[in-house]
Amino acid sequence: MTGLTAFLIWHFNIAWASTAPGETLGPPINEALVSADDSLTDSDRSRPQVDESGRERVTLQLPWYPQFQFAGYYAALERGYYRDAGLDVEVRHTGSGTIANPVEEVIFNRAEFGVSRSDLLVHHSEGLPVAVLANIMQRSALTFLTLERYGFDRLEEIGDRPVSLPLMENGEEHLDWEILATLYAAGVDPEQLNNASPNWQVEGLIDGTTQLLPIFSTTLPYFIRQYGEEPVEIHPSEYGIDFYGDLLFTHQQLIEQRPALVKAFREASLHGWRYALTHIDEVAELIDQRYETQHAGYDIELLREEAQQLIALMQPELIEIGHINPTRWEAIAHTYQSLDIIDEYDLESFLYSPERVPLANDGFPNVWRWAMLALSILTVAVALAFYLHMMNRELRREMQRRKSAEDALRHQAEKDGLTGIDNRRLFEVRLQQEFDRARRHGRALSIILFDVDHFKRFNDSHGHLLGDQVLIQIATVTQAVLRSCDHFARYGGEEFVVVLPDTDLAEAGMIANRIWQANREHRVVTDSLVVGYTLSLGVATISLSDKHGHDLLQRADTQLYRAKESGRDRCCKAE
Repeated sequence: MTGLTAFLIWHFNIAWASTAPGETLGPPINEALVSADDSLTDSDRSRPQVDESGRERVTLQLPWYPQFQFAGYYAALERGYYRDAGLDVEVRHTGSGTIANPVEEVIFNRAEFGVSRSDLLVHHSEGLPVAVLANIMQRSALTFLTLERYGFDRLEEIGDRPVSLPLMENGEEHLDWEILATLYAAGVDPEQLNNASPNWQVEGLIDGTTQLLPIFSTTLPYFIRQYGEEPVEIHPSEYGIDFYGDLLFTHQQLIEQRPALVKAFREASLHGWRYALTHIDEVAELIDQRYETQHAGYDIELLREEAQQLIALMQPELIEIGHINPTRWEAIAHTYQSLDIIDEYDLESFLYSPERVPLANDGFPNVWRWAMLALSILTVAVALAFYLHMMNRELRREMQRRKSAEDALRHQAEKDGLTGIDNRRLFEVRLQQEFDRARRHGRALSIILFDVDHFKRFNDSHGHLLGDQVLIQIATVTQAVLRSCDHFARYGGEEFVVVLPDTDLAEAGMIANRIWQANREHRVVTDSLVVGYTLSLGVATISLSDKHGHDLLQRADTQLYRAKESGRDRCCKAE
């Protein structure tokens, strides 16, 4: 027994030993938890507890203080979605002296539902009977935070710097598997780190007590900037660790014995999330007025800022809130396996499906239930094997369809529909990333902004279909002369832009001339026409006065305008 299972046993025994005379905590852990699945009898979980209005009482355990990270649950509570589902929900928080691990709370029947992260798969692989009900964040908010003045932006550069990561002391197992997976992927040995247990406060980062903290990217960078510091985030995705963020989970027995309750709670919670993300100001005000946040600095403006960060992680415009993608979980499981964090896993019992029919609550102990099920399977082996074959084939098809749909939606959100190159939205992200990197390391960065000369006249003379062909072929011709590190995008209409990392003005000018020459010599051939076109280009490089990537873009635009004013079909550089 490893990981959280061992930790739960240790924690329970400590609590048992410290119980005052006359208090009742329960039997010692060696009696109460022979296995995690025996921590609660069938009748205990299936027995409904109702309030005076006839609604069933359930508890949701959150892992942190009140903040917009949990807005959907607050909205479901305040808007009456839980009440309408026949539920009386208590939302519990962690913090301010109340330390509660959601996994532990659910396993020991102190809560019916909890919020966790992708680490839950590791706990499940170790034998804890937990199951994911909904993936709330499609991307993890976990990141590593340091300050620009500490002079590093890669985990490999930590060396003997003081860090504060949630790793248990004395060689015991860690508490955060996503952090450990990232360290392993970066080739960093956790045992060699100059590590102290984190207190999750920014002051230690500011005064140098620590130079690296694990944080949720939705909030802490905001506070760092209030101190006048420049935060530097190191994302696990930079090392191939692309996990889910917050997820809603429960005990497997509750799914088996109370499927209607589980389904009702899940649907009401997701209804709350849909409301929260479309009524940000209202829900932010609700949290600010009704809930005790971590400290006074957690104001309404931060709640709004956190909401926007959260939307980027949840991607509700691309993926249905709560969607569980088995293919993505397979990838996460394989990542854990490749890093020797888990051996075996069983996604069928780990991932909840509202359509899955639970075992009947016949009152028999689990061992007899499974024995009877095995006997039934033997009597219908051939028919069941065929049925499962067909179901598995359909499931694989559905998984592939959903993955294809997610990929298609992501492509639509990031790629230009006509040319297939990056769109303006992705360009804005790339520009700021490269601008921040150039600033941190004192590197060169240049931009080429160009468009098609007299394109409106061209469209009026030859038609929009041929105009579209010109734009498509410009993208193809231009990509052929760019480097693999360059970011090429359609900025809008007939305008294109290229971000050139580690490139000074002289080199950027040479690349711009290649683009200009290649397109000038190119011809668009149709059944009845052979047409040429020319480009006007503006080039600019990063300046010490630039505060944002858009400052650089503005100067490239000025040079583009100068090229047009000078007669078009040429390239102008900001000297």
